Amino acid sequence: MERPKPTKQLMLEVCGENQGLLSSVHHGLYETSALRNIYPVLNLDELLAFTASSWKGREARPDNMKQLTESADLYTIFNDVFSIGFPRLNKHKNVSAGFYEKHKAMNPFVEGLKERLSQVSSEADADLRKQLAEKVNKHVFECQYQSEKAMRGGDNYKLVIMRFQNVYPKKGKIVPAFAAEVSKIIGTYPAEYNDSNNPF
Repeated sequence: MERPKPTKQLMLEVCGENQGLLSSVHHGLYETSALRNIYPVLNLDELLAFTASSWKGREARPDNMKQLTESADLYTIFNDVFSIGFPRLNKHKNVSAGFYEKHKAMNPFVEGLKERLSQVSSEADADLRKQLAEKVNKHVFECQYQSEKAMRGGDNYKLVIMRFQNVYPKKGKIVPAFAAEVSKIIGTYPAEYNDSNNPF
């Protein structure tokens, strides 16, 4: 079974064109690439809620997230992140009638998250935990890079230029650029979703 490719417009609607949410989704996708190997058992909305909320959690309380990854099973980690991630996503979500069927096709699972996550390989599980335990990057526009680096005394560790954005932040361009980049990243994930009980 395969789901369609995401589009920029779908990402804009699912995230309600909210810059804070879309930027968190982007940063989470960028920093937790291990999720591409877990996506076959996740709905799109679960992926978005998890990436946004886990990134914000790592930014605000890195020690808490590190402790969670060391002590909890994968289902507990997802449930903990979803407790904030889904209310935030649902608050902004505004899917139009024209995208209703596509959005539904991107979210093929109705329930059974615990059973679905039990199919995740130990390697994918370990990779995700390692990435969640890392401190977040500082994502900047290209025009901000040199001043940010100078403020750090020349240190550019975990300083990432958002090259998909304009060199200078421009009103009306930032949110669509985040949506386009998010759809591009998810578009590289496996289209097949796992509807069997067999590990992948």
